[in-house]
Amino acid sequence: MEMLKMSKRNILSIVVQFTLIGLACNQSAFAEDNWKLFLKNAYIDRDFDNETVKDTGSWSQGISLFYNSDYQKTPIKDIEIGLDGSVQYAVRLSNDKHVADTVLPFDSQTQSQADDFLKYGGTLKLKYNENVLKVGELWLDLPVTSVDASRQLLASYLGANFNSKINDNLSLELGRVTKVSPRNAEGFQKFAYTSKGVKHQSDGLNYVDLRYKVNENLKAEYYFGNLEDLYNKYYLGLDHDLKLTDKLILSSKFKYFNAQDAGSGLDIDSQNIGLLETVKYQNHSFGMGYQKIVGDAYPIPDGFLPELYFINWNVTGFFKEKEQSYHFIYGYNFKDYVPGLNSLVKYSYGDHIKMADGSENSESELNVIASYNLQQPMLKGVGLQYLFAKYDVKKGNDFNENRIFLTYTKKF
Repeated sequence: MEMLKMSKRNILSIVVQFTLIGLACNQSAFAEDNWKLFLKNAYIDRDFDNETVKDTGSWSQGISLFYNSDYQKTPIKDIEIGLDGSVQYAVRLSNDKHVADTVLPFDSQTQSQADDFLKYGGTLKLKYNENVLKVGELWLDLPVTSVDASRQLLASYLGANFNSKINDNLSLELGRVTKVSPRNAEGFQKFAYTSKGVKHQSDGLNYVDLRYKVNENLKAEYYFGNLEDLYNKYYLGLDHDLKLTDKLILSSKFKYFNAQDAGSGLDIDSQNIGLLETVKYQNHSFGMGYQKIVGDAYPIPDGFLPELYFINWNVTGFFKEKEQSYHFIYGYNFKDYVPGLNSLVKYSYGDHIKMADGSENSESELNVIASYNLQQPMLKGVGLQYLFAKYDVKKGNDFNENRIFLTYTKKF
């Protein structure tokens, strides 16, 4: 344990050494390889109105290095090989609040937040024409398995997947994901789902994803995932863009999810139906969305794994039993006045939530988001993001939340 702590304390110097190696390689024959250094200072604070509920949050500094190699030829004709890698490290700068904040690892025995934590992984990749096989750490943008950048370090997955571009319009991805490394944990662990206080584990996720471009304006996606011993998930999505004028575009998104018990006895039967209409005019965007949960609360695996594919995914989850929610979005790009500055306001309201005692509940959330990427040459790669969330619930605990991220990205 002492050796592990010492190793983690020295991880900053290790990342710096990797960075220097990357810079050196960038000047050599390996210049086509891609290195990305990412720094993130994250302040997150959730303040509950109920004084008996502990406020959560922390202030932390993260430093990460990601490596993506170019493909190199092998002795086997048309087979190319590559290797990717990642090292992520974060240290807590704030005092220990002795409460789980979904950002840092939390020890339930000692009721303490971790001083720091480390994540790392590697990926072997093989390419044949338009087909790619990856084994090891996976970065996935799919239902169930998405990459969440809303806290400090990123979640990643362990397994193997195969991507194939069948033709110009159709692509196929299939894979098996055996473990997950949640955003607030070290190492990889089995998928799990907690129901009625009982934790159920899965040996892996098997999935297939098909994406089809019907035409230049319409795209479709179908996904099936089997979380072994837990549940099956089906997804169908449609994206359509309609250019009304040179400055006016109507974007439509339809999403349908279906989760069913996979013989585990969990008695899962839930559907999520969502529709979002967005009008984009010059620097403005206006959106209106509707999401309906049919049946049980929609199941989300343990480990704070967000379902970013949902039409309505917020700081809180609007996917409770029988819930229907409406949301309204306004965004503005200040590129004509302050290049690099973007803003977004979102209001969501959900009702008809079925409580355990049979009563109904309702909730609402207001999000105000601003992001600014500095444009000055000397400060290129520096970004600032701010999120304010106000959550109100009829039966439960209201809170206000602030998130401030100062980031720096350097590619070489």
